[in-house]
Amino acid sequence: MTVVTRRLGFAVALIFAVILTLAVPAREAAAGDSYVLVKGGVYSPNANEVDQLNEGFAGEIAVGSYFWSIVGLELGGGYFEASQGGVDLTVYPLTLAAKVRIPIPVIKPYAIIGGGAYFADLETPGGGSKSDTAYGYFGGVGVDFKLAFLLINIEAKYLVAQPNFGVDTNIDGYVGTVGVGLEF
Repeated sequence: MTVVTRRLGFAVALIFAVILTLAVPAREAAAGDSYVLVKGGVYSPNANEVDQLNEGFAGEIAVGSYFWSIVGLELGGGYFEASQGGVDLTVYPLTLAAKVRIPIPVIKPYAIIGGGAYFADLETPGGGSKSDTAYGYFGGVGVDFKLAFLLINIEAKYLVAQPNFGVDTNIDGYVGTVGVGLEF
């Protein structure tokens, strides 16, 4: 990425942030402690055991609530996959996370850390299907853009889990999503 491209991207993001800040009154932007989000994006396997797999789809439905203006909990359920040459990895995570956000009007950056159960299935050519439930954890960052009661979400996180498909198999990787939701 060239310096000009980065500067242009920064300028567009800054203009977008200023427009959003002016679009919603500050009192309304700060209200709303609970939310529901639908996210979609990509899972990029990173561990040695699965790094030969291609990136795949990742999706999640999350519900959460902030108990204080900056600290909240989120319950998420989702799906992610990766495949290559007849090898298919499919995972259904069910997670609980803590979030810490900076509650500025309209733009709300946050850090997230959590863990849960990863219901994993691995299909191989000639080897059939093997399933296991692994317990893992994740950490990441994100930002919510608030437009009245609508949320636009961008999130990146790294997950660590190790199901056993006859041998321990790390499915560690990056998950990047974009989502839309409601805040109430």
